[in-house]
Amino acid sequence: MKVKQILVPLDGSENSLRSLRYALDLANQCNASVIGLHVITNLSAFAAVHPIVISESKWPGYVKDLMNEARKIAVKKEAVLYEELVIGGKAAGYDIVTFADSKSNSIDLIVMGHRGLSFPREIIPGSTANFIIHKSKTPVLLVR
Repeated sequence: MKVKQILVPLDGSENSLRSLRYALDLANQCNASVIGLHVITNLSAFAAVHPIVISESKWPGYVKDLMNEARKIAVKKEAVLYEELVIGGKAAGYDIVTFADSKSNSIDLIVMGHRGLSFPREIIPGSTANFIIHKSKTPVLLVR
């Protein structure tokens, strides 16, 4: 499998930022690019039918902070092409899978952390990670 484009879901947790660091290192070795993706799920009902790309000028403050933190991490890996994207949709897991599996986005690998908020957290990934692992046609790499 040749990896050219890596998707990293970002939720602001330390685990998602750790997965971004890992994805950037992997991208550097594979000569791949990385997309940092955040999903906002508290938008209108229309976003549940068709996820929309949200322009940077309309990002809420917490999203700007998250993406700025991710950008700082990515800047350290100058050789890796990094792009950030925020979409509004229905549910994070569903929207990440839809984005990754779309042929037009050409995603080869999803690299993501998991918070493991379910019990027992040491064994079972959180619900979003679990959903993505089971529903995505794109390979998924979990970072602990």
